[in-house]
Amino acid sequence: MALIAFTIRPFNGSDRDSMLTLARSLDEWLNEEGLTQMERDLAHHGGFVAVDRDRVIGFVTWRRIDPQSADLSWLAVVREHHRNGVGTALLHALTERLRSDGIQRLEVSTVADSLDYEPYTRTRAFYRARGFQDFRVDRDFFGDGDDRYDRLTMQLDLSARDTE
Repeated sequence: MALIAFTIRPFNGSDRDSMLTLARSLDEWLNEEGLTQMERDLAHHGGFVAVDRDRVIGFVTWRRIDPQSADLSWLAVVREHHRNGVGTALLHALTERLRSDGIQRLEVSTVADSLDYEPYTRTRAFYRARGFQDFRVDRDFFGDGDDRYDRLTMQLDLSARDTE
């Protein structure tokens, strides 16, 4: 694993294009529908960016669900920095922020285990390794016609401190 120097900071409107460009490079995970939703979400969700010099190399976004719960809406890291701690650092920044706001539970949705697709196998493993627990499966949530697949919602108890 190559060590890289990066900083984490809240994202702002000037980061939006860089965030979308990064997301477009991860076509194993994001299709046009997802990118369109992300573009809408970035106008209303909070979050953080990981920056190496002046380059956005990762981001995480969230929205409040209710007074005690939040939804991790998007998490992305440039491909060459996968497994270098960027995603974990972004998740840590987010969980610390949410804890300081009194949020007790963080949810994330992804493709369920019923779809055998390596990129999402890694996604689920990432969240599970950081303390997220499977919460609910919504059958045939994504896609259309005969190409439908399930959504897995996972939860992280923010009263626990094992997301470091």
